[in-house]
Amino acid sequence: MSATNPLESAAPEPAEQGAAREPYHKGNVPQRLLEAAELILESETVEDITARRLCRDIGVTSANFYNHYPSLDYLLLEIAAKGFEVRSQMMTKLLRSNLSNEEMMISCAIQTVDLNLQHPQLFRIMFGYIKNPQQNETYVSKADESLAMLTHIVYGEDIFRADDIKWSHENCQKAYAFFAFIYGLAAAMATSLISNPRGTRTAQREFVAELTRTYLHKS
Repeated sequence: MSATNPLESAAPEPAEQGAAREPYHKGNVPQRLLEAAELILESETVEDITARRLCRDIGVTSANFYNHYPSLDYLLLEIAAKGFEVRSQMMTKLLRSNLSNEEMMISCAIQTVDLNLQHPQLFRIMFGYIKNPQQNETYVSKADESLAMLTHIVYGEDIFRADDIKWSHENCQKAYAFFAFIYGLAAAMATSLISNPRGTRTAQREFVAELTRTYLHKS
């Protein structure tokens, strides 16, 4: 992603469906199960994923799943954690760029909308689909890291405290409000509650940028 253009997207790229798989052995079963789930998410819905189907897809018995993951939700949270890691990397690049605070926030808004439009099932599991995300420590850590990066962009300094949520709720309200705005905008545009009358991806990004400027300037 160019560090000078907030209209560029850093949404995670889909896995290559035609990629060759390694021969079966015990050591790579967890990764292959995860990759099989990622492939389903690219063309179907999260509800289409079952432990039995994943095992069938990679050619192992159904009992193998629970030798590697405590639950299907845990595996889905592993995928979501990867999404947050990519998101944090994107925001790290923004913070190292010469973009203004406003331009960085516009880029975050554009890329959140892009994520939901390009990878809607990943968006779902990253943001609220699993009702008990605390079961996966990696997910919690990566989600907190992502919110900390967003807070850094909003305030211009690293102030988010993952270990003191009460403090963060009181002192990082602009970041929470901005997250609520970009999440809601992504959901509204993905469901066509807010349409894209010009129809092009460039036009959609420009409109998101305009809406974000309106939000930031409260006018």
